[in-house]
Amino acid sequence: MTVKGKRVIITGGTHGIGEETARLLASKGAQVVIVGRDESRASKLIREAKGHVEFLKCDLSNRDQLLELCKTIDKKYDRVNVLINNASRNSRFNVLNLELDEWDTMLELNMTAVFLLSKAVAAKMISTGTEGKIINIGAVQSFFPLDSSFAYSSVKGALRSMTRSMAVDLSPHGILVNLVMPGPIYAKGDGEEPGRDLDSRAATLVGRMGRKSEVAELLEFLSSDSNSFMTGNEIIIDGGRTISRKPDPAEIKDDEI
Repeated sequence: MTVKGKRVIITGGTHGIGEETARLLASKGAQVVIVGRDESRASKLIREAKGHVEFLKCDLSNRDQLLELCKTIDKKYDRVNVLINNASRNSRFNVLNLELDEWDTMLELNMTAVFLLSKAVAAKMISTGTEGKIINIGAVQSFFPLDSSFAYSSVKGALRSMTRSMAVDLSPHGILVNLVMPGPIYAKGDGEEPGRDLDSRAATLVGRMGRKSEVAELLEFLSSDSNSFMTGNEIIIDGGRTISRKPDPAEIKDDEI
């Protein structure tokens, strides 16, 4: 399962699952490009990775910055092997109190950015004869929305259809497109663990929350040469959350973790 030498672009690469995945892939010899806004965390990861990580600063909800990023990727890199569309954020509003500006921001970050970056990277892959991978990061909330998460659940649901359509369009070019849908993943801090009480109340069948490293390892497989026959798939990594019928802890409902 090798990613050595592959150029991997990860959006939202300065925090959470994106940062953990960048760290893992860099340790396996990939050339990782992280896209995000947090320069200090990017600098820390660059120092750790010793030449295997570089940083492109971009607010993906800003259309002008997004278009400039697409141009930079096209001009700067002779090839791209993998794109992981990971950048996202929660939005705790219901359909009655969601403002149009927040709706537009969520669409720009979660849909338009995925569309334009995938288009730019796929064109680069095709022009260089690279049979690459595009991996979109969804959420199990596209199946079971929490209350007051109207925009977040909506865009993650739309991302499922976008992934399938992209897989159909790009399969003739040897580009595999898949969707990963994490469930309750503890993604805060640097290697921090959730408290035992929170783990014990996690609404999963395995009796705990997931870890960033577990999602990163799945993304490593999907990015690697070992993934040669999966496209248009929706891969749930949730410890059985979607079939557990258990209530979520208040910390998840209140967006505290």
